[in-house]
Amino acid sequence: MTEIEKETGMTDAECEYWSDFITNNPVQLGPDLVQMGIKPGFAQHYLPLKELDNDVMEYLRKQATTFHKSQIQIINDLVREKLAVGV
Repeated sequence: MTEIEKETGMTDAECEYWSDFITNNPVQLGPDLVQMGIKPGFAQHYLPLKELDNDVMEYLRKQATTFHKSQIQIINDLVREKLAVGV
């Protein structure tokens, strides 16, 4: 067993593969949530649905706050109401 294998638990070939992979494939970061107006620690309270109108997002935010639910739960409730009515 080589020193690398003892330290990493991988063979020399595996270490070389991952070294090349990490070097040649840059990290792809997601959107900057702070620039989107989402405070750190509050991302789970927002939906990444860019297609929704601002008034719809505001409605979801207020309903979620009022009823202590997530925005997803509010959307689920609205859709279930429509399904129950048969629309």
